This record gives sequence, structure tokens and C-alpha cells, in this order.
Amino acid sequence: MAILIVTDIFGHTDHIDHFAKSLGNDVQVLSPFIEEPNTVSEPDCYELFLVQCGHRVYADKVSAAIAELQPKLIIGFSAGGAAAWVALSEQDASGSVEQLIAFYPSQIRHHLNIKPSCDVSIFFAQVESHFDVEPVLELLKDKKGLNCIRTRYLHGFMNKLSGNFDEYAYSHYQYFCQQEARNYVEVEQREAEFL
Repeated sequence: MAILIVTDIFGHTDHIDHFAKSLGNDVQVLSPFIEEPNTVSEPDCYELFLVQCGHRVYADKVSAAIAELQPKLIIGFSAGGAAAWVALSEQDASGSVEQLIAFYPSQIRHHLNIKPSCDVSIFFAQVESHFDVEPVLELLKDKKGLNCIRTRYLHGFMNKLSGNFDEYAYSHYQYFCQQEARNYVEVEQREAEFL
């Protein structure tokens, strides 16, 4: 499998399906939920996330998905990006994942002493309500294989269900993800031709 998308607290939505399809055919989606939320209220989704999963369990769920699916690229949103960061930091360095793209994974502020063995691109929100982004960027800036960008958008800019959704940012970063995904999908196709 080429690509794994790790969702935010809104779970596996139609919007995520549309995003996944834009990346190609070899894409799986991982949600934190046992039962997907039937609400689009962010506070309700977050409460359900804490009840059904939580941050540590989500990281374990990502680890299990990596072991089972062997993705090359992971794209994570918010809690999903942070869960992937933790899971990949605990994975064997010879794992399948070559790259993590994480959008506004604010929970990694609690895990700054670790770093996945793969290449990582993090797109932070301009500001976060629970912490100052600048000191986090300072602590991460010298980690090898890590590219951190502080965008001009707010947390949730890639999610159409978020009040902070930004159409321009979504189009821009969707295109970025499509370009990155193409590298892995084409590699998978070439590898299959030689088998």
C-alpha cells in the first residue's frame, strides 16, 4: 500500500474520502473512532474522540495500521498527525514509511524529544489557542529530515467541517500532497511491474 491518511477528530468523512481519491487508488483512511460521529460539532467530536480513543490509543492504532498496511507515505491531520508522529517515532527504523506529512499536529508539543526515522513535513497553524507555536518551531528546527512551516492559516484549514477551513490553503496543500503521493504511487506501480 502506498498512502495512509490519518484523520483528525472529525473522523472518516465524505471530505476525507474526496481528499483520498484525489491522491490515487492506493490510499487507506484511518479514523480514531469505533463508530464514526454523527455530529459535525467540533466540541462533540473531541469529547467522543477522548471517550472512544484518546491520543495514546490513537498512536497505537496508527502503529498497528503501519504494521498491517506497510504504507510509504502517511498524511495526518491534527490529532492524526500527532498520533502518526508518536507511532513513527516508536517504529523500527527499517519500517515501510518514508515520509510523514502532518497538518497542524498541535499535540506534538508534548513529544518534542522524539522524531520519526522518516522524512517529515509539518504545516503548523499560524496561531494555536493552547500554546505558542514559535517555541515549538525553535525546538524542532534542527532535527534532521524535518521541515516545519508555519502557515498563515488557522488550525483546521484543511477540513471543510472546521470553522477555520480555507479554500485557497486546501487547494494549495492538496496539490502538494498529490505531488508527493505521485512519487509513491508510481514507485509502487514500477515495483509491481518487476514482480
